Amino acid sequence: MSVQHCNQNTLENIAADLLALANDLAQGKLRVGNRLVAIGNPLFLKTKQKITGDTAYCTLSFQVPLLASDKETRVTVDQQHAPPKNAAGSDSKEFRLKGRPPEGKKTKKELSRLWKTVTHNLEQGQPPTPAEEKALVAAFESYTVFSEPAWHEEWLRCFAQLRECLACARKGEIPNALEYAEEVNRLTKVCHKLHK
Repeated sequence: MSVQHCNQNTLENIAADLLALANDLAQGKLRVGNRLVAIGNPLFLKTKQKITGDTAYCTLSFQVPLLASDKETRVTVDQQHAPPKNAAGSDSKEFRLKGRPPEGKKTKKELSRLWKTVTHNLEQGQPPTPAEEKALVAAFESYTVFSEPAWHEEWLRCFAQLRECLACARKGEIPNALEYAEEVNRLTKVCHKLHK
């Protein structure tokens, strides 16, 4: 939902937009332009707030699966007669969700690099630094956008094992952390074999 008001932005406008989004989501819907589409539970959800200088930023990102297209409502006459926005755009969305665009590959490489560093350190008896842990979790969260429905559940299971691994390492329970790390590696290999 990308909304820019013609008049000056106000906190009331932001609140109204968020309230409208919340009402739609509570009904299992998402407004995309003039379309109101039926959606399922989120596959990925991330909120981020930061302050830079004298400016505060807030970002809400989520990915939801579309449900049956017959549940779509409020298609305007203009949309019914408009040509497809661009066939490549729709293909590129499907392509993006399969994790093959440059940003997906970049995130996957970063994820792999971070995981190798963390597992190497664990094998040496050292927990990851807070910065390494934060970067690894952020990379996992970022790559979730590119998970395909066929292996999304395995991805989430792997992410849960990773979190357990990091929690054990944080407590100094390196042998337990290594067991979870082995499970992450096992799940990854099985998933690659089944879905690659």
